[in-house]
Amino acid sequence: MKSKAKGSYLGKYREIILAVAFFLVFDLAVLVLNFYISFQISEDALAINLAGRQRMLSQRMTKALLTIESDGLRGSPGNDALAELKKTVTLFDTTLIGFQRGETVIGGDEKPAFLPAVTAPAGQETLAKTDAIWRPYKTLLAPLVSGAAYEPEHLDAANRYARDNNLKLLTLMNNLTTQLEQTANAKADTLRKVQTAGILLALLNFAFILLKFIRRLRENDRKVESAQKETAEILSTVKDGLFLLDPHFRIGSQYSKSLPRILGRNIKADEDFRILLSELVPQDTVTLACDYIELLFGNRVKEALMGDLNPLTETEVSVSGVNGNVARRFLTLQFNRVLEAGEITHLLVTVIDVTVQVELERALTVAKQKSKAEMEIMLDLLKVNPMTLEQFLKDAEKALLEVNDHLRSAGQTLNYRNTVNTIFRKIHTLKGEAASLGLEMFENLAQQFESLLAGLREKGDVSGDDLLSLPFPLEEFLQRVSMVRNLVTRLAAYHDAFAPAATDDAFAGNLTRLAQRIAQDHGKEVQLVTDLDLLDSIPQKMRNELKDIAVQLLRNAVTHGIEPTIERTGRAKPPSGNIYLALKPTEAGEYELILRDDGRGLNAQKIRAELVRSKRYTEVQLADLDDRQIVMKIFEPGFSTAGQASRDAGHGVGMDVVKSKVEQLGARLRISSREHAFTQFSIHFAT
Repeated sequence: MKSKAKGSYLGKYREIILAVAFFLVFDLAVLVLNFYISFQISEDALAINLAGRQRMLSQRMTKALLTIESDGLRGSPGNDALAELKKTVTLFDTTLIGFQRGETVIGGDEKPAFLPAVTAPAGQETLAKTDAIWRPYKTLLAPLVSGAAYEPEHLDAANRYARDNNLKLLTLMNNLTTQLEQTANAKADTLRKVQTAGILLALLNFAFILLKFIRRLRENDRKVESAQKETAEILSTVKDGLFLLDPHFRIGSQYSKSLPRILGRNIKADEDFRILLSELVPQDTVTLACDYIELLFGNRVKEALMGDLNPLTETEVSVSGVNGNVARRFLTLQFNRVLEAGEITHLLVTVIDVTVQVELERALTVAKQKSKAEMEIMLDLLKVNPMTLEQFLKDAEKALLEVNDHLRSAGQTLNYRNTVNTIFRKIHTLKGEAASLGLEMFENLAQQFESLLAGLREKGDVSGDDLLSLPFPLEEFLQRVSMVRNLVTRLAAYHDAFAPAATDDAFAGNLTRLAQRIAQDHGKEVQLVTDLDLLDSIPQKMRNELKDIAVQLLRNAVTHGIEPTIERTGRAKPPSGNIYLALKPTEAGEYELILRDDGRGLNAQKIRAELVRSKRYTEVQLADLDDRQIVMKIFEPGFSTAGQASRDAGHGVGMDVVKSKVEQLGARLRISSREHAFTQFSIHFAT
């Protein structure tokens, strides 16, 4: 991909690229040459300066000799003049050697500097003549600058040589200075010519590049205008919303004409997409969407693997319609990376209105669920005896109408929490009856109703407005009861062939199935033994109350009493828990309903701790209660030791139902238990 792009650029802008390359190469060459000549001129300037100094040094040496001679005649030692002579001799000699061979010398600023050798023939000739004069001169000056005592004749000889040759040295150094200046001027002329030629060529090259660029720019403008026209036509006709998004969440200037209509608002170029999104979806969805977009702009994850992470798929939004009404729509926003030279520069966002598709899918799902529910209902109904089912439907309808009466009269008593608890007991009883018959639809409806009631009960204060949410599930429950009545009528001809007889043995069988189902849901094993033959001798109304009590006690025993298999085997118990449920006569002429399990038993300390943890009581309030009184708290509305609510436990209603039914029977309730051994509930009553 990169090689193709490179080839296309070379073909498209070949002339301009070559011209720019030539300009850069030529400019670099001129720059190097400029630097080289400038460096040479800098060296020539140093040489000119030192040549001028040589003229001065020759005069200073002569002056120093005359001063020494004058000081000697006056009897002065002449130390300053000797020091001056020594310094000038050394500088003149080292500088002369530097001109001849190229060496580091002391410059005019008293700092070391490299003096290149003079290469011009005229300069070399001048240096040769200077050297011929300087060597004898240097020899005559040696005794004077050595630092040792010298003879007067040494000074006389040096003075005579200086007077004879001083002018010659001065002339030679003047010639050397002039020759060096001529050389420097020639190099400066060359530099000016190079610079002038470079500027002219650069201007010509720039003019060529400018002409080519303008022509190419016009061609590109025509192509861009054509492409923009095509893009505008596409954006004006496409039905989906399209726009570009940059890494800073800014919307591009080009977007499809249908985008404002789909989103129900005007779109502005460079608008912050996060603000737009926050007007359409909840803030948590905005946060997820921003995280998803940031991942797409990164190179660490593959785009194809991120489709399932898109939080803006079939998202429900509220948009303003043409007439100003707020309409509900379902939108899907798809994000695709836009690459340029292998780098992610933008995301192409496609906004698709999938409202019709989602509504059709939901309607189809509802139809399938309804069809499936009706089929499951029919299968469940075929398993229940017609008389038993008819009795359940009557009891269910009666209980639901009583719930309706409680809701109507709640405003008269103003005790809304008591109303919630009363409704809770009736719905929970209904759920237990449905579970014992295997009517899962009614059990689920009751469970949903209970969840709504649990939310109200957990509030600090229950108001009349809180009860307004209850008529809707109540109405649905009644409609399902009516629907089942119609199905029962249609299936009446088939019940005789499939359903068992309506006997109390069937009730015992229902209890067994219920126990097995609850045990399986909680990962337990249980064996139920029943002895309920005496139910036939109990009046019908009382029998129904006893059945409700038996169902609730059985659910409590399997859920709370019987331990999981691992826990039981760890305590050397059989893997399967045992539950015994019986109705027996007593010596006092009464009846006793017994439910006994060999589970974990009741732990008063754990119940006490749960009462405090749930903030139903404080430790001070429970301090004066004994273990028996603490155990009896399990019958209070809303209290449960279950970790979380399920369809079998957790709402704290089952034992409340038992207590209410026992009071309605005028019976007495006894509890006996031993931790890790058993729990037994005994209910004594008279008919």
